[in-house]
Formats: sequence, C-alpha cells, structure tokens
Amino acid sequence: MSRSLTYFFPPLSLLIADTPNPETRVKTIVRETKINHAKYPKILVFMGDKSNRGKGKLIAVNTKEGKIDGAWDALSGVGGEENQRMRGPIPSQKLVDETHYKVVISPLTLSNPGIAGKFYKINPHMVSVGNTTRGDFGIHADRNVPGTAGCIGIESESEWISFKALMSDYDRAGLTTIPLLVSYR
Repeated sequence: MSRSLTYFFPPLSLLIADTPNPETRVKTIVRETKINHAKYPKILVFMGDKSNRGKGKLIAVNTKEGKIDGAWDALSGVGGEENQRMRGPIPSQKLVDETHYKVVISPLTLSNPGIAGKFYKINPHMVSVGNTTRGDFGIHADRNVPGTAGCIGIESESEWISFKALMSDYDRAGLTTIPLLVSYR
C-alpha cells in the first residue's frame, strides 16, 4: 500500500516581519522535510538567524486545520556555529541528517539557573555535527543571562506562559511528541 505525503503551507501572513521573505523560507522548510502530515497534525518550526545570536521565531503549525497555533520570539545559542558546544545554536535537522527533531510534550522540571523550570526535551538526545557531538537540547524559558547552550529559549515570560499552555493543550489532546524543524538564514 503506497502512501502519499501531504504538504502543508501555513498562512504566512502571521510570521515574523523582520525575516526577509518568511513565506519563501517556511515553504522551503516544509517542502524539504516531507513530513507525513496525516501522522503529525502539529509541527514546530524554529527559524533563526545565526548572525544575530540565533534570534528568531518558534512557530507552532496546526497542519490539520491549516493555521498557526502560536508564534514566540526565541533564540538558540549565544552566537557561533552549529558545531560549537555550549555556544552554537541547535543544528538544523539537515546538518545532522535527521528528517526532523521530536519535542517531548510532557516537560521535565529542572533547577539549573539557565532553565529554572519546565524543559521540553528534544530528541535525538545526541547528534553529530562533523566531528563534534552535541545534545541535551530542549525548549525552555531564556532565564539568567541572554542565550542558551544550544537549546531553544523563549525570551519573554508572557510568551513562555503561552507556549506552556499550548503544550498542555497538545498533551490533553493525546500527543506525546511533536516534530521540530530547524532552519537558519
């Protein structure tokens, strides 16, 4: 039995205005990943700018309804390249030869100062970027000092509360993981 893949192109008017051609970027990201949207009715997309300390947008896309569930200002790393431990952003899934990452919907609670709260684990746990192994990535509030060691940090407290509420909704809907696509300009 053959299955066809359904491609979803979200309503792009809701994406960040400070990203050149967000419509083109999201279409390209979605087209290149070839995610089976029947299997994954929700996806997360992180679009960052490595030349601006990994700042960007984390976007929750509802592929079943063809809409954006939420968008948050976020960052990854503190500057640097994707192969730099403790500085660089989370590597794009293309760079680590993964179709997509998977974010675990049920959060862990961590007490280290850079996180101090809920932590949504990103799998695979470890990835190789050239000769460098990186990992222990997650999505969390950007606490303590600006930037992360490669995780995706949501910058404002009100947006962090909104993200956690959406993840709770996804949990109540029975989702256990959600695909994450990572792209940089």
